[in-house]
Amino acid sequence: MCNAETLNQWQPPKTAPKGDVIIALFDCTPIPVVTTWNEPEQQWVFSSVQVNLYQGKWNDTYFQSEYETSSALKAWMPLPTPLA
Repeated sequence: MCNAETLNQWQPPKTAPKGDVIIALFDCTPIPVVTTWNEPEQQWVFSSVQVNLYQGKWNDTYFQSEYETSSALKAWMPLPTPLA
């Protein structure tokens, strides 16, 4: 698990655990995302919020899976420990 000190420090990409869900910074994402390694695709996978126009309003929101290569990972950190 992680502690407060770990949460304040981004880790180098080469140390990212491919068996866990992590918080990641990718070249293409303006904010950190929650991601995990997808073994069959050999890429990181995360959900991206999308929106469509419905009856004249931008209100049809949904999630779409996005994939990023290992080389696109800039930094990572573990998920915070849940509060008791």
